[in-house]
This record gives sequence, structure tokens and C-alpha cells, in this order.
Amino acid sequence: MKPTKRNCFINILRKVRINFLKIYYARGSAHEIALGAAIGAFWGVFPTFGLSTILSLLMYKFIRFNIVAALSGAFISNPLTSPFLLIISYKVGAYILDTNNPVDYNNWYKNLAEIGYVLIIGATVVSLLTSFIVYYLTKYVIEKRRGLRRD
Repeated sequence: MKPTKRNCFINILRKVRINFLKIYYARGSAHEIALGAAIGAFWGVFPTFGLSTILSLLMYKFIRFNIVAALSGAFISNPLTSPFLLIISYKVGAYILDTNNPVDYNNWYKNLAEIGYVLIIGATVVSLLTSFIVYYLTKYVIEKRRGLRRD
């Protein structure tokens, strides 16, 4: 059976749900789980092109966090979201650096250094913002699930 776009979309949604549940039911303190998810989300959004797992494992040597949550959080970047994350990162970088240099898809490699610089600046901002949101949202959900938060 040939995979269709719908089947691929359903498989990605299934993986997102599984990774969310791994974070939701992870063991450890709410801070460790949220920090792991935030670190994974940071490397997932930052254009590491598949190295997010390795970078999360390397960071685990220096910072104490839930590694399962980090690996699950890195799944924020997948074939559906990666193009949008790259475009958003580039737009944010172009806004910060105040550059109006449009990307010419036919000759993009001629401006690779400038495009890369703009992308890295934007990706850093977008990754940090995403990781803060993921940290506080994850911590809130974990504390709510465990009944630690009394509103």
C-alpha cells in the first residue's frame, strides 16, 4: 500500500500524541520534566537538522532534567512544522536585523552567509521564546495533574 498524504499526517499526529503523553506521565519533579521539554523544544525549533537528540543528550551531562521529556519535546520539529519554523525564524531574524533582503529561491546559495546569519539570529529568538512557553505550560500541566497547584 502506497503511503498517502493523509496517512503521513495521521502518523505524525499519532507521534505527537505519544510524545505529549510521555511528557505528561514522565517521572521526576515538575521542574525537571518542564526543563527537559523546554530544552528539547529549543533544539527542535533551532535549525539543528536532526541533531536535537544528540544535543539534548550532551546537555544532560551538564544540566539535570528529564531526558525523556527532552527527547519528546524535540519532536516539536517534524516534517509538517519544520518549513514553518524556518520561515518564522528567518522573518524574525530579518525583522531584528532590519534587512529587506528577500530570499530568491533560484539563487539562494549566492547569499547563503547572509541568509544563514539572519536565520540563526531569528532561530535563537524563536527557540528561546518557544522553550519559555513550553517550560511554563508543561510545568503548569504537570502540577495541575499532580494536584500541586491550588487555584
